[in-house]
Amino acid sequence: MALRAARALRFRVARVLRAGGADDAKPRWTLPEADYHKYTYQPSIPDKHFNIGHWNYAPITMWLRARRPAMERVLSDVYSTLTATGSALWSPICANVDTNLPGFGYKFLGFVGALIGYNLAVMYVQSRTEAWMFLEKMRLYALGDELVHKGFFMSDAEDSDTRHHKYEHDTERLNALWEEALADATQARSFDKLCEHLAVDPAKMPIKELPSPISWRFSMMPYGRDDPDAKTFSFAPVDSPAASNYFLLDMGDAGDYI
Repeated sequence: MALRAARALRFRVARVLRAGGADDAKPRWTLPEADYHKYTYQPSIPDKHFNIGHWNYAPITMWLRARRPAMERVLSDVYSTLTATGSALWSPICANVDTNLPGFGYKFLGFVGALIGYNLAVMYVQSRTEAWMFLEKMRLYALGDELVHKGFFMSDAEDSDTRHHKYEHDTERLNALWEEALADATQARSFDKLCEHLAVDPAKMPIKELPSPISWRFSMMPYGRDDPDAKTFSFAPVDSPAASNYFLLDMGDAGDYI
């Protein structure tokens, strides 16, 4: 039986621990204003940026974050429903294929036959509808050509030049008619001779129709974010798209409504 020479010590001197300098991060309940990312263990967003509006977070981002669990549940349920429905539809087809086309070779021949049958079906449909499609294309072409001749696709400058050109022609025609009528009336010394040139021949009308004061053209449709006629309700600056895509470098112009 072993004998103890002395009682065990109840107290011992612990090893000295060094906590580090004063610049180290100390435990705290809140995140500091400056360099808050140094006090976190992973990329995070302060509560004041997560729960309220911020210049860098659009309201739609906050809205999506609040509804993320519900959307994930909906998406997962939709996925499970689609996969279950697809499996229920594909299982009998797969069983039928395995029964009638055993082996890889028969399945390959069946796949080639399905492709050939599909091509034959498409060729049959095209042979029956090709004439109708051609007539439809020609009708659309005729409509577009009619709009072109009516000046529907002319720009503002082209419309102004066309009106000025017609004005010059009408002015030249009327001046020539006046000089001819005045010369005949002067030679005959008769006012009735002058009035005879005012008679209009219905078979030779110089003017087909009176020019409309306003020509309805495609370029008159309001377009663009800077056009006041294209805005029904204004948007807050935070919800408005960026004026440029400098952060993606030059990727070209995608338009105003994309």
